[in-house]
Amino acid sequence: MRYYVISGPHQGDTGTMTDGVGEIRIPHPSMRGVHCRYKVNSTDAMIEQPGLEPGVQLHYAGDCAE
Repeated sequence: MRYYVISGPHQGDTGTMTDGVGEIRIPHPSMRGVHCRYKVNSTDAMIEQPGLEPGVQLHYAGDCAE
């Protein structure tokens, strides 16, 4: 499933995630050994807009150490 990052350090990024996964972690762009956590917000999860592949919106949920 396609994802679209709506907020946080990776805002504007897109990628592919496994169906049914509610959270992903992406390495922080400026802090070594830290990952940014992104979660699907159930109220506006699906995104279907002209010109974009259908997918889910991910919102920044904080950082965590590796």
